[in-house]
Amino acid sequence: MVDTERVDFIAAALAPEGTSGEEHRAMMVRERELRVPLGRIAQGDDIARMAAFLSSAESDYMTGLSISVSGGSEMS
Repeated sequence: MVDTERVDFIAAALAPEGTSGEEHRAMMVRERELRVPLGRIAQGDDIARMAAFLSSAESDYMTGLSISVSGGSEMS
């Protein structure tokens, strides 16, 4: 989960009757944060910094890798 406006739309669509989109979003984020070893959901900057690194000369010798930007929750 990346903290973007898309999470707002998903939460609003999945919110049970009687629960606001904002309340459901907060619940979704809390539940996800409990499963992420770093204790927070990803921010756009987390993804952007990895993309910038991969497009820089500092990653020139990297090849054939899968890089997980998931706070440790998707290690495989």
